[in-house]
Amino acid sequence: MNNHGVNGREDSVLRPVQYLEKYTGEVKAKDKVALIILNSPILEYEYLHRLYDHASLTICADGGANRLHDLLLDQSGQSEWESALQALLPDLIHGDLDSLQDTVRKRYEHIGVKVSRDPDQYSTDFGKCIKKAIELLPDVRDILISGSLGGRVDQGIGLLHELYREQVIRHPNVRFWLFSEASVSTLLSPGTTIVDTPLSSGLITRNIGILPIYGPTILSTKGLEWDVESWESEMGGQVSTSNHIVAEKISITTSKEVMFTVERAINPCSVDPCGDGYITSNVQE
Repeated sequence: MNNHGVNGREDSVLRPVQYLEKYTGEVKAKDKVALIILNSPILEYEYLHRLYDHASLTICADGGANRLHDLLLDQSGQSEWESALQALLPDLIHGDLDSLQDTVRKRYEHIGVKVSRDPDQYSTDFGKCIKKAIELLPDVRDILISGSLGGRVDQGIGLLHELYREQVIRHPNVRFWLFSEASVSTLLSPGTTIVDTPLSSGLITRNIGILPIYGPTILSTKGLEWDVESWESEMGGQVSTSNHIVAEKISITTSKEVMFTVERAINPCSVDPCGDGYITSNVQE
């Protein structure tokens, strides 16, 4: 059995909890990780703080700087903005800058954060920031994305499209991790992937999905409550949503790229790892 990471790269075991854990100070690993903060709601300071600590490069995508600014000021009680912003200082604010607020820009520039503009109207701020991250960190292996699928539908679908394009087509040696309000998501390449799913860590719940949003696939799984074998899955047909983890490691075999998503614990410091998530549907039952 082959364990597939992303194209052109092998990951023996995929660990969705890796960047939810507290950073241990392993500089060598950190040097290959970048964080991009999109213009999406940031609901939890500790959640973002852990992602930030794992990265050696942090870029705010245009209005993402507004979100970070507001989070840090709320966290500090709206006083002493300069010291508040120093808590999670980005290396760069980048994009077409049509969303960046003047006050936010001036404050970040005042404390030494570089602001750069890319006027290209044929790429999104997310795409611009990926290009910049790889330029500034050529050996990057993992790009963490603080983003959302809960706002505008077109933007959410566009983000899923860009994740496929960037990981599968443009940067096959880089893994992209989407950290949204409730989930950790990443693409799985064709073949077999082993995923580390330690419910006892309190960082994830048992709720997962394996979504064929990039085309029909044949799935086989081990370690889930509703395992399948050579199972046809496609949008408009059978889709594995709201499945449940029942093992410390699970195996997923797919014939086409799929989106793997696991629900994260809302509070990373205190959670019932076996608690029920919100189940919207399960076509396997």
